[in-house]
Amino acid sequence: MARQLNIRSDEAYQIANDIAQRTGRTRADVVLAALLSYRETKTGKKLTKTQRAFVDELLALAHRSAAVARPGTTSDHSHLYDERGLPK
Repeated sequence: MARQLNIRSDEAYQIANDIAQRTGRTRADVVLAALLSYRETKTGKKLTKTQRAFVDELLALAHRSAAVARPGTTSDHSHLYDERGLPK
């Protein structure tokens, strides 16, 4: 017997029901497709080898940059300006 997942949300039910009616699929199929799509988006499982290599390159660059950043460095670049907003 399949395990069950109960979602107590009127909005989720309405969205799943609307998509199911429009596509002729069951609500369970719609929810499963949405979960699979979300997982692929968040984990990168559908990336090509070239895309995955690019993402890995960017992550490596981010890690190298973080390793050499000075303490107090912020992403708003406030460390580059004095209290009057002029460049240091």
